[in-house]
Amino acid sequence: MILSDPVQALVSINLILTLSLLFPFVAGVWSLGLPGFMAVGAYTAAWCSTNMGLPITASLAIGVVASAAISIPFGLLALRIHGIYLAIATLAAAELITLFFSHFEPTGGVMGFAGIPYIDAYWAVIAAALMFLLSLLIYRSRFGKALFAVGSDPIVANCNGLNVPMLQMLALAIGAGLAGLAGGLFSHYYSFISPSNFQFSRTVDILLFLVAGGLTPLGSLVGSFTLTLVPQLSSALETWAPALYAVVVIVLMAFMPGGIFPKNRVAPLIAYIKSHRKPRDSVQSQRKPAAAPQLDVTKN
Repeated sequence: MILSDPVQALVSINLILTLSLLFPFVAGVWSLGLPGFMAVGAYTAAWCSTNMGLPITASLAIGVVASAAISIPFGLLALRIHGIYLAIATLAAAELITLFFSHFEPTGGVMGFAGIPYIDAYWAVIAAALMFLLSLLIYRSRFGKALFAVGSDPIVANCNGLNVPMLQMLALAIGAGLAGLAGGLFSHYYSFISPSNFQFSRTVDILLFLVAGGLTPLGSLVGSFTLTLVPQLSSALETWAPALYAVVVIVLMAFMPGGIFPKNRVAPLIAYIKSHRKPRDSVQSQRKPAAAPQLDVTKN
């Protein structure tokens, strides 16, 4: 099935946004500031390419840096509060960022920012593929294992020599940078953005994608791709998309509480494949040559 350009762009942007929630959640930072990070990246990249005349790639990079930088206050906040209190605080901070752009006249305020240079959908697809591969590398690295240790038990991680505050801030910065990249791609593909594009409902959708797929890059891919693509199959499904998401999440939470591809489901599968893959040398070494017949020299 060949997807249309708008669907390709939407799936790619949603994948990057789902990955942006993955690393903070793995590290135990329950941040819901995704709309704010995405808005900063979108408006920064749009301003750089439209008003400053910078190339789109450079504008996207600046948007990523700006989103990662704005996450520093969020990171300092994460060092003081945890759990549901952190989620509420970051959500409130994201609403403040959206409110700022609603009253910031240079970017159009509530009327929106128009005239942004256009990019084709395949650039969003390429960016999503690269971010997915990068996420796999980070997830399977020592740094990714350290994030898991911090998210599982920060006290034990601290006792084992891990810098818990720094790791949590880095995880949040990675997530903010990915959200900023998604925002920059969003603004340049649609050539128009407004504060209404960065509401809390977007966070709910992306959070459902991550919960349904599981806290892994593969889970993020499957969750974002499936739940974004299914409502696009027909206008009726698109109208009932929120109800469809709710049914999928309820069913998965009942039968697969960890999502479709959680870490503890992928790792045993990989280990099983490796254990049943025997090298050719080891197989040949098991084939011992037949013993030569012994001659009885005592007989004449």
